[in-house]
Amino acid sequence: MSTWFILLGGLLVWTVHFFGLYAIAEIAPSPLAVAALTLPCLLADAALLVRLRRLPARDGFGAWRRSVALGGTAISLVAVCWQALPAVL
Repeated sequence: MSTWFILLGGLLVWTVHFFGLYAIAEIAPSPLAVAALTLPCLLADAALLVRLRRLPARDGFGAWRRSVALGGTAISLVAVCWQALPAVL
């Protein structure tokens, strides 16, 4: 995995979810469409978390990169849930 994808992977998932929700709200707002978008985004965040946990932290940069990536992915996971909550309720 490239360093940029490692660092920004979770935030990219969040971005896709964010703009996807706006597209759904403009075209056809429905809780089912929101759930259909949210579930793959949550699965992508979970897969990223699992993969990032397995990254080796051989030196200081590797440990920093891993911790920043895990933090960004965790924020993405919370943000995706938070954005989908009003539509699902």
